[in-house]
Amino acid sequence: MNVNLHLKGELERFVNNLVERGIAANKTEAIRLALTRYYEQQTVQMKKRVEKEPLNQSTIEAHWNNPSDEKSSEFYVKRYLNDKKA
Repeated sequence: MNVNLHLKGELERFVNNLVERGIAANKTEAIRLALTRYYEQQTVQMKKRVEKEPLNQSTIEAHWNNPSDEKSSEFYVKRYLNDKKA
């Protein structure tokens, strides 16, 4: 995936600093490292949150018994499947 982005101010200084300190070979690698670190931190936080707050039955039911999902399903079946169940 290719991404073109323009950084200013503190973010630009941060990326340049990573390259100057030799932590990254170039700006692209610096951004990749920073994004990877952020992703890892978010993943760890999510796992901790899930361990602390297990899903209870009402949360599960609220997700799976969602009337708007039923309406969406009915709309899809009528519009794209000519009211024939798959």
